[in-house]
Amino acid sequence: MKRDTSLFSDDFKVEISNQVIDYDTSHIYTGHIYGEQGSFTHGSVIDGKFEGFIQTHSGTFYIEPAERYIKDRNLPFHSVIYHEDDIKYPHKYGPQGGCADHSVFERMQKYQMTGIEEPTTEKPVEEPKKDDPQLSRKKRATQAEKNTCQLYIQTDHLFYKHYGTREAVIAQISSHVKAIDTIYQSTDFSGIRNISFMVKRIRINTTVDEKDSSNPFRFPNIGVEKFLELNSEQNHDDYCLAYVFTDRDFDDGVLGLAWVGAPSGSSGGICEKSKLYSDGKKKSLNTGIITVQNYGSHVPPKVSHITFAHEVGHNFGSPHDSGMECTPGESKNLGQKENGNYIMYARATSGDKLNNNKFSICSIRNISQVLDKKRNNCFVESGQPICGNGLVEQGEQCDCGYSDQCKDDCCYDANQPEDKKCKLRPGKKCSPSQGPCCTAQCDFKSRTDKCRNDSDCAKEGMCNGVSALCPISEPKENFTVCNRNTQVCIKGQCAGSICEKHGLEECTCASSDGKDDRELCHVCCMRKMDPSTCASTGSSRWQEYFHLETITLQPGSPCNDFKGYCDVFMRCRLVDADGPLARLKKAIFNPELYENIAEWIVAYWWAVLLMGIALIMLMAGFIKICSVHTPSSNPKLPPHKPLPGTLKRRRPPQTTQPPQRQRPRESYQMGHMRR
Repeated sequence: MKRDTSLFSDDFKVEISNQVIDYDTSHIYTGHIYGEQGSFTHGSVIDGKFEGFIQTHSGTFYIEPAERYIKDRNLPFHSVIYHEDDIKYPHKYGPQGGCADHSVFERMQKYQMTGIEEPTTEKPVEEPKKDDPQLSRKKRATQAEKNTCQLYIQTDHLFYKHYGTREAVIAQISSHVKAIDTIYQSTDFSGIRNISFMVKRIRINTTVDEKDSSNPFRFPNIGVEKFLELNSEQNHDDYCLAYVFTDRDFDDGVLGLAWVGAPSGSSGGICEKSKLYSDGKKKSLNTGIITVQNYGSHVPPKVSHITFAHEVGHNFGSPHDSGMECTPGESKNLGQKENGNYIMYARATSGDKLNNNKFSICSIRNISQVLDKKRNNCFVESGQPICGNGLVEQGEQCDCGYSDQCKDDCCYDANQPEDKKCKLRPGKKCSPSQGPCCTAQCDFKSRTDKCRNDSDCAKEGMCNGVSALCPISEPKENFTVCNRNTQVCIKGQCAGSICEKHGLEECTCASSDGKDDRELCHVCCMRKMDPSTCASTGSSRWQEYFHLETITLQPGSPCNDFKGYCDVFMRCRLVDADGPLARLKKAIFNPELYENIAEWIVAYWWAVLLMGIALIMLMAGFIKICSVHTPSSNPKLPPHKPLPGTLKRRRPPQTTQPPQRQRPRESYQMGHMRR
């Protein structure tokens, strides 16, 4: 691993409680697994504890502080590590993929069209003549280098309260930025490659700022649209994008919101400048927001990383995916459906499918158009990391840090001359900074020394006697039961379903299949390529394999074909993002409703005729009955009749009342009854 300086600009600043400081990011690291090409690691080391993620050929592992999940202060361990397949992805993480619903985006798009362009005083950049090959080459080279989007990240006091320290907050920001940086760099946007991200400025609102009247995010109850608006009301002209991270539980499970970019015709997205809008306010629409809380629970890092990539995708010009070409997860073809949907899919995804960390061809087309038009307006050249940080970098033999940090007799510290620093001392075979299989005496540990404990799916690691690195552990036998008997080991990873141990496939027990609703939160299996055999592990169908033992999903897991999520009582709770008023509105103004009524009238015209006649007769009878009790100003008509029983019961006995006052009183009471 090595210090990761690529995420922070040369003029990177941190603002904490209105005080700007030059911050040391030496606790942020990146690297790879020795001997495994294509692997990648990123994280932070705070108080000697690593937090981050490790991408391997077998999937991604996440390491987090144990107290984030277990509140016992007397734990014998300080961290938890888990595979991405162990993460349970509740459908409650937003029926719109953690994003707001379509009506919100419609309002935002209309607002984006109202921006008023201000006349600029800057001289436009002169384009080289097409017949000048030298200038054309220079232009192409310059464009190719401008591939980095500089970010301004703010965190509110609730985010700070959740993570506790500024180091932990910056580590979370670094983790999110590195995650999307990996996704975007690996994507070819129609010839535009190596798109990366760099943090230029961070503002951390601590718990002290909760009472600061100048802090727009100080209030505890702010809706997601208002929260985005507060971010947009600040001037962010100096940045490609500006985001606010929070720990708020927004309505309808929304995890993020951002303005959608466009190549032309509307405001918003990357490189957008502050301008005046129809509400009379100046706003910067190169903004977005992210929350790490959902329905009262902490959002796993992977879910939050994908949400960040999704919202930034909106800023880059991609709406939600649509059409069969870009939503393979909706396909009836089992092969395509198995690969899942892409990052910009509108609804929630499980996060573990092949396509979940990729952009669809639809998104790539939209994003490439925006990049082609706007990236030269604010993108910059990317930077390079430096040496001397306690981690072995490319070109280094070892790295024990600076002279005040180095306790290693095997390695020259970073304060030594250029030809010595980060190199092994003469006669030394290795350095402990290279790996756990090197002793403090600068010699390799023997083959009998253990360097890694065994796990559910891997045997303990043993040093090989010729390297400081701990060799890859030998995997345990495939289909070894792991993760509390709910999964099995595949190639050394707890990645398979318990169904696979018996030659079956995992499936979702859906109510449409006629299943008992109590089975919706069970682990269900089916015979390969035969959905009709899908049944609970506790059913008699699979008695020979599971012996009627029911294996349940974890609380928060998707259920009923991703239409709901399992609660702590193992009940499948359906998710409805609209609410009763929205459903009533849709029911009343649904065009299909009126089409059905018209078809029914045509088919049953005789019934409509009979109902019309009956209604006319009913109205005629009502008028006839009521007319005799209605006073008239025509003196030729007989006087109206009182309502005999009703008035007598309602009028209190009054023996002294003059008779001539009875009729006006009756008229008043009759009028009151009609109200």
